[in-house]
Amino acid sequence: MDKKYEPLYLGSAYYPEDWDESEMPADIEKMQKYGMNVARMAEFAWAKMEPEEGKFDFSWLHKVVDSLAEKGIKSILGTPTATPPIWLSKLYPDVMYESINGRRKNHSGRRHCCSNNPHYIYYSRRIVEEMAKSFENDENVIGWQIDNEIYHNEGCFCPECVAKFRLNLKKKYGTIENLNKTWTLNLFSQMYTSFDEVPPPRDSWINPHLAFEWFCFQNESNIAFVKMQADILRKYTKAPIGTDCMPLNGLDYEKIAEFSDVIQYNHYNTKENLWVTNFWFDYLRNLKDRPFWNTETATCWNGGTALHQSIKPEGFCRVNSFMPVALGGEANLYWLWRTHQAGHELVHGGVLYSNGRPYHIINEVMDTAEILKKSTEFIRETKVDTKVALHFTSKNWNMFLSQALTDGFKYIDHLTEDAYKPLVKAGVRPDVIGAKADLSKYEVIFSPFMMTLEDGNLPENIKEWVENGGTWVAGPMTDIRTWCGANYTKSAYGILEEITDAYRLYQIPDFDNIIKAKWADGEEFTGTRLYDVYEETEGTLASITAGHSALINKPIILKKPCGKGQVILLGTIPSEKDMIKLIKLALETKNIKPMEFEGGITAVKRTGENKNGLILIENAAENASFKLENKMQDILTGEIYEGEISLTPYQILILEGI
Repeated sequence: MDKKYEPLYLGSAYYPEDWDESEMPADIEKMQKYGMNVARMAEFAWAKMEPEEGKFDFSWLHKVVDSLAEKGIKSILGTPTATPPIWLSKLYPDVMYESINGRRKNHSGRRHCCSNNPHYIYYSRRIVEEMAKSFENDENVIGWQIDNEIYHNEGCFCPECVAKFRLNLKKKYGTIENLNKTWTLNLFSQMYTSFDEVPPPRDSWINPHLAFEWFCFQNESNIAFVKMQADILRKYTKAPIGTDCMPLNGLDYEKIAEFSDVIQYNHYNTKENLWVTNFWFDYLRNLKDRPFWNTETATCWNGGTALHQSIKPEGFCRVNSFMPVALGGEANLYWLWRTHQAGHELVHGGVLYSNGRPYHIINEVMDTAEILKKSTEFIRETKVDTKVALHFTSKNWNMFLSQALTDGFKYIDHLTEDAYKPLVKAGVRPDVIGAKADLSKYEVIFSPFMMTLEDGNLPENIKEWVENGGTWVAGPMTDIRTWCGANYTKSAYGILEEITDAYRLYQIPDFDNIIKAKWADGEEFTGTRLYDVYEETEGTLASITAGHSALINKPIILKKPCGKGQVILLGTIPSEKDMIKLIKLALETKNIKPMEFEGGITAVKRTGENKNGLILIENAAENASFKLENKMQDILTGEIYEGEISLTPYQILILEGI
């Protein structure tokens, strides 16, 4: 490579505070030996940084950062606010998180403090500022991680949170009369006379709008806590700042992206659901105009004090480690470098056992380091390229948490299984986008399970996009609720009937396969759970053939013109086979040719000004095949491929056009 490119990063979480200082030289030598070029540290080390109130010591951490740098290894530093020291919890017991049953957490874990507590906020601000000043513009620190895996579970029910929740409702609704009207609280005589009467949702049967607002408030509180730290760090460092997130509890990644420099993500998927990580990577790369960091994944298995995962097949670690980079990232870090010698997570897999010996996957770790080196120029010169998008939003995530629509419906599970997976199997690499995304680069957009579209300017934006020529597949369960989760009263939908002239007659639940249907070409069609049934009209793609006399011949999938574009209303959850057929019909409207392959392949087209290519990763531990359109050469081996090619289990090909 004539041009010097920023390296791609491979590393792990390192906890030098857990070990005698004499262990450090050998640890760092092994990191270098195994091809690691970054270490992530300090996220849980508040007690070592501030052993007594107001007495700070960062000298030990400077020594680690400097020692790593001597071996060419950069550092990512974590702010330690997930694990405050015991002197703080003794000084102010109210900093502890209060669970739904009214019990305060003990000083025995992590993330056990309330993000709204003023004492916790004060001391968090102070430790972050002292740490940032100590490492001000240290060239060996290439990034900052704020806190650790911050999400709400049921939420904190302490007096501070309840008071702020009520203030948040007042700010949003203005008057208690408006809240009563919006939530229809005449029902069951639930109306309140002041915001001070609105309870936190502790009961098992609660108003869904109350639950929805509570989930959103808890997320917003945690995000504000993270932003507070980002604002402090930014005064002292130019290194990118982010917070490591997990795919849990409706967290609003778009809001986090507004003040983050780099998106950070943690996951622990297995052989059975490795493909699901692709959904998240297809989402994360669109949140910022820079590559994301996969800040945590396991080398082999995870666990606490008991194992609950088996050995993964050979090649899994290599594929799992390279996949985030293939899909738009620039870093993969393992949790953890060296298994803890005592305490929590004693059986969690790492790079080294607690005795300093490597795990059985060490060759795959070293292989990954070599793959990243060989692919650096190609990755840095190209970006993932697609004209198809799939919608996913925090607001809908939280809305489904508060009202599932059908029994047992889980938003993320159904979005990935019933929409994302068929898209990939149909030969599409989609961008997964939020409500605020720019739609102009896309020609086809799928919006499944978007219970509400009332998120920012999304209704106006998508209407304009369709009218200008886009193909929008709307549904199932889309545009049927207002911004707070209420039914519409003038129409079945928010904008869909208005822009398509489609008229929804009924919404029918079916868990027992009573309803039968067929495509317009006569092929059998299988749906499930819920059916939106439309008035008979032109543009019918699928209709009901049996189940109830009132439903016979009524459409459940419609294709309607809208300006220069079209809307396909999908009124039920199709089988995978039927969803793939619908996807291909949608792609045909824009002459988009899907990729052709068999088996579990992560296929990623990447384009740039000077390079174009294709990454193929077998992700299901099975033999697979892919049909190339052009002759290509593998960057890793130099081998030439053309036509239909075969992939072995967990094979990686990084192909450049020739």
